[in-house]
Amino acid sequence: MSDIKEYIDKALAQEYSYIKTLSETSINTLKVYEHKHSGKKLVSIESKYRNDEVFRTLRSVNTRGYTPRIYEVTSEDEYLFVLEEYIEGEALSNYLNDTRELPRSRVIEILIDLCCALEIIHSYKIVHRDIKPENVIIGKEKASLIDFSVAKMISNKSADTVSLGTAGFAAPEQYGVAQSQPTADIYALGVLANILLIGTHPTSGVPKGYLGTIIKKCTDIQTSKRYQNAWELKKALLKAKKLYK
Repeated sequence: MSDIKEYIDKALAQEYSYIKTLSETSINTLKVYEHKHSGKKLVSIESKYRNDEVFRTLRSVNTRGYTPRIYEVTSEDEYLFVLEEYIEGEALSNYLNDTRELPRSRVIEILIDLCCALEIIHSYKIVHRDIKPENVIIGKEKASLIDFSVAKMISNKSADTVSLGTAGFAAPEQYGVAQSQPTADIYALGVLANILLIGTHPTSGVPKGYLGTIIKKCTDIQTSKRYQNAWELKKALLKAKKLYK
């Protein structure tokens, strides 16, 4: 057992209390712990998907709350172990499950926040690859993007070696067609926008007007026709924010 892994296990056992399991799959397990004295919460990640470089890169990045802060990263045999910040708030999926309607202006604000998250991670050559309502936390000040379990570093390989992501949100290229680039996250954000605005996947229709135009561009089957980066999309959304006051 590595020194860091031993330190993590000892700290969690002695200084923290287990709160809940966020998710548990064949690939990874995410659990929430709370410090016994300060009440500060953190997330423990144990993953078979060895994207060590993603978390090691994020550990040195100040993402200004748009993504969780990474505290510790270590690996052992086939597992990756991570301790990260627990972001307080409510999952966007809860709003959809409770059929709570979000005003169009609020949806645009959420999408702009997610663009800010993407601007940061893409600048460090990281693609999230799993943007969906469950991985967006609505906090008091901003929306945050969480769960980098299947995120990857951008590479020059011809195609993704492992097909990961969530059906419906994952871009076509994530299924071995091509290498996932930042435009894969742009696609997923377009799908998310459509679901938040009219409740359906873009293949079933998009909103009328400028927002519909934005979503169509985000989810174009050809990556070259999408917004090429989060800043381009954010500019379009800022324009939409003025139009839909």
